[in-house]
Amino acid sequence: MNKFELDKTMEVLEYKKADKYEVGGCEYYHDDRYFTIVTGKTPYELAKLIYEKYDNNIYKIRVDGLNEHNAPIHDVYAYHIDTIEGLAAFLLETQDYYSKTKGNAEYLAHFLKSIYAKILEEVNPKISIYDWMLDRTNRKEYFKRILNMNSITDFKLRKAITDFDNAVNPFVENDVDFNNSEFVVRGYNDENTNSFSLTDKESGTIMSTIKEKDKKEFTIKFHAPTEEPYGPTIYHYYFRGNEIIAFESFDKLELKRLEYNITDNSFGEHYGEKHEATEEDKIFVIERLQEYTSLANDISAKNLGIDPTAKTFVKKQEN
Repeated sequence: MNKFELDKTMEVLEYKKADKYEVGGCEYYHDDRYFTIVTGKTPYELAKLIYEKYDNNIYKIRVDGLNEHNAPIHDVYAYHIDTIEGLAAFLLETQDYYSKTKGNAEYLAHFLKSIYAKILEEVNPKISIYDWMLDRTNRKEYFKRILNMNSITDFKLRKAITDFDNAVNPFVENDVDFNNSEFVVRGYNDENTNSFSLTDKESGTIMSTIKEKDKKEFTIKFHAPTEEPYGPTIYHYYFRGNEIIAFESFDKLELKRLEYNITDNSFGEHYGEKHEATEEDKIFVIERLQEYTSLANDISAKNLGIDPTAKTFVKKQEN
């Protein structure tokens, strides 16, 4: 959890952005790393309820000095909370405890969806990567050239890349209300970085978009968990003047990373020798991208309430 996510959570509860928030006699603030700190008295009865009610391996609600598996033994005066879900659950249970009401899973789910929608509104995922990059004057000529390659294979490759991007970030091509999304959302937005990720609750698949404003870089990433550790990850990114497609996987826990550098037309292992990309190499890249685009489209269709049997998503209405 980052400070941006803490602020969006509190915004849903109608708190103005602040360095510290006071709720129910406790202060909530970010540690400048990856968790929210809660200081102030949490009665033992409430602390015990939170520990017993939530799967702390997921929610990551930790008594200060202990890990998420340790039960409180008395009143708690400091918590570390690592996730949006943990913070939301903690806030709602605290609210219910002092108001003497009984919380329920439906209310927590609604609260979380509101937080996720706030994050998506702030990071504005409806801006495509190429629209974002073409706003940068010193990148325009490269993208104009690379978007107008002459061969049929190059045309199919560019289309496969664009389709992959739009599947990993389904908001670009679809007129979807953020409040109707079933994705678990993470996000970050400041003067330098704009990023968000969408996680499918059922499969754990993560689809990420990262845009570096000052450095004029981006990363589109699709990670598909499998029964084996470290499932495959597919990247489309622009870094130090190079646009690259990469396929990363583990074979017996050994990392393998195959890359196609579109800018200099090279193909090969990340740490091995590379050669000029052949027609067969490009076809391989196209087919792999199409495979994972199909998976991403199915996941997006399910989480956004779109008919997965449709050939295309619902296009945004043009003004």
